Amino acid sequence: MKLEMTGIQKSFNQTPALLPTDLTLEHGKFTTLLGPSGCGKTTLLRMLAGLEQPDAGEIRADGQCIYSAAKRIDIPTHKRNLGMVFQDFALWPHMTVYENVAFGLKAGKQKSDLRQKVNEALGMVRLQGMEDRYPHQLSGGQQQRVAFARAVAVRPGVILFDEPLSALDAVLREEMRIEMMSLVRDMGLTALYVTHDQIEAMSMSDEIVVMQKGRILQKGSPETIYSAPSDPYVASFIGKSNWLTPNQSMVRPEHVTWNKTGHDDLCYPGTVLSVSYVGERYEVRVQMEGLGVWTAYMNQRMCVGERVQLYVAPERICRMDGYDHPSMKQNEAIAVAY
Repeated sequence: MKLEMTGIQKSFNQTPALLPTDLTLEHGKFTTLLGPSGCGKTTLLRMLAGLEQPDAGEIRADGQCIYSAAKRIDIPTHKRNLGMVFQDFALWPHMTVYENVAFGLKAGKQKSDLRQKVNEALGMVRLQGMEDRYPHQLSGGQQQRVAFARAVAVRPGVILFDEPLSALDAVLREEMRIEMMSLVRDMGLTALYVTHDQIEAMSMSDEIVVMQKGRILQKGSPETIYSAPSDPYVASFIGKSNWLTPNQSMVRPEHVTWNKTGHDDLCYPGTVLSVSYVGERYEVRVQMEGLGVWTAYMNQRMCVGERVQLYVAPERICRMDGYDHPSMKQNEAIAVAY
């Protein structure tokens, strides 16, 4: 299913939660809404699901209007062909696994072949044999699988995820991330996933939509969002950034070297502030002269207080709007002098 949102907006008590927004979700794509709490991502998701009513705009599913403020169209949630997985699983504690998965089918009046549909959904998430257990008898990961099975049992065109892994521990979260992504793609579903976790967004998505303060800052593939951020906030929110000029140009830590690798490399002096061992390498924080604190990676431990020189190839510098500001050119000229 392809979803198109045009001019969607929402305010609560005259406080904007989502500014006028256009967004298209392509059929079969896994799209993630990424941003901090209060940026509008969950509000957008809930309006798409029909759980919140937009103040303006239209929503179309495969060309059919399912919401229009101007035309007074508002298709109810259970008729939008959507499945939803919630942050807290939202399982009925007094119902068995089977009954929880069957609940959505019964609510949608899909009662024909009920047992077959439930068993197929449970088979997808590897919960065969647990039909008679109750939620409190399951692990967190198993509860999450039940919630996913319930969402896909109705054969939705789109599945919505509202921070579904935040209640799980780190190891289980990684396992479920891989499993959930694989299931969505194997089933050919269109997915919209809400999270504030950049690792989840980068590892799972075909497209990422970065949001801040009720608006979309950038939409693109994980590779584009990381390597070519179009906005300073996006550059700071995704990964680590070393700024050459505030809000104008930066370089990622992995592109900073400790030795000159090309004749055009820019050289920047600094002092080691801290060294952290992170497994396969050391993460070194360096107080740069006039440029704040940078992060660089090293394969051996360094001494705090050590004077160093860091090098950056010009082609590794990511320049955002306003790069031609004189201060940027001045910084490059200073760097070349070292």
